Amino acid sequence: MKALFGRGSVVVGLVPGQDPAVLESAVALAAATGAALVGAYVDPGSYLIEWDPSGSVLGQSMERALDPEDDAALDVRELGPMLESVLAETRLQGSFRILGGDPAMALGRLAEAVNAAVIVVGARRPGLLAGVNEALTGSVVRKLLATQRVPVLAIPRADAHRPLHG
Repeated sequence: MKALFGRGSVVVGLVPGQDPAVLESAVALAAATGAALVGAYVDPGSYLIEWDPSGSVLGQSMERALDPEDDAALDVRELGPMLESVLAETRLQGSFRILGGDPAMALGRLAEAVNAAVIVVGARRPGLLAGVNEALTGSVVRKLLATQRVPVLAIPRADAHRPLHG
């Protein structure tokens, strides 16, 4: 796959409570390049139910159904309408997907499926629990950089520390 800016979609990883700069940056990039914006939430607690040996993902695995009894799913359900509102305001084409599995791999599969030019993700959330989670499961940004053929744009947190030098 050889996607270039302006010749493919912009895929953005979305999570509830995320720094707004992540979506704002993805919207700005999509608008500047005339690309469609594909937002995605990945539930790491679920997994692919189908995988073709050729490497293609079948449709049932690309869209995960949220458990209506899961309180945490309420915030996730708000991501779709929020993205639709942004798309309407900016007149961009786009869609929202709910995926399952390892976030880096799921975003990579989606990027390949929509012929994305770039994957936009945010830095991990602040706090001890997020740091422990990253230590146990690994950094999504690092996994994306190590496993994907599509360029990755990582948006730093607004509260990121200034460099200690320079």
